[in-house]
Amino acid sequence: MKCKVTMKLGGVQYVFDIEEDKEIEVLHKVAVLGNPPTVCNECGVEDPDNFQLKSNKDKEANVYVNVHCKNCGADAKLGQYKSQGFFWHDFKKWVRGEG
Repeated sequence: MKCKVTMKLGGVQYVFDIEEDKEIEVLHKVAVLGNPPTVCNECGVEDPDNFQLKSNKDKEANVYVNVHCKNCGADAKLGQYKSQGFFWHDFKKWVRGEG
């Protein structure tokens, strides 16, 4: 099954073409990627234009994808289950010295 999902975040429109053998996997990715968090639980901002998609790699080449709140600096990380499914964490502010 193949599906295209579009999301708009921070004034940028993202289009994802998703193709998987299992239909439920396509629907899962469409649901998660098409509905990023747009309400910051740290500062309460609800304006989709306040958020942006960001990414970084650490020294071990692990890739992190986040929705970033431009108002307070909190990030909602895209998590991945061991079974290959995805989910969004709540927004959290990074504090120097804390993991």
